[in-house]
Parts: sequence; C-alpha cells; structure tokens
Amino acid sequence: MTEKSKETWQPTDDQVDKIILPAMQGIAQLCAGYLNELRCPPEFIAVMLRDVADAFENPAPEGENSCDWC
Repeated sequence: MTEKSKETWQPTDDQVDKIILPAMQGIAQLCAGYLNELRCPPEFIAVMLRDVADAFENPAPEGENSCDWC
C-alpha cells in the first residue's frame, strides 16, 4: 500500500457495519476470553494487541515472514 492510499482510503458504511464493527466486537470477545482463561492482567492482553498491530504497521520486506508467531 502506498503512502497516498493509506491517507485516502475510507471504509464504506456497508464495510463498517458488516465487516469492521463485527470484527472488532469478535476480537474484543476473544480477548476477554483469553483474559479469563489466562487470569492475566488486562495490560498483558493490551501488549498482545499492540504486537499484532505492530506487525501490520511495520510489515517485513516481500519474501520475508513478517509474522513469526502466526
């Protein structure tokens, strides 16, 4: 994705309603389940989510595996 496309892309209302909001709710439910199962502090789940976000924001060059944990 180019810098220009990062700045100009906006989801449609349909994408927000049918994909983005359900995905965010599903991720939140999964994380709440992990929190209960692990009995860890919420900050640990936040670190996990930041690590995932970092992998998307700083992808490895083509041909390299940018996700060693997935």
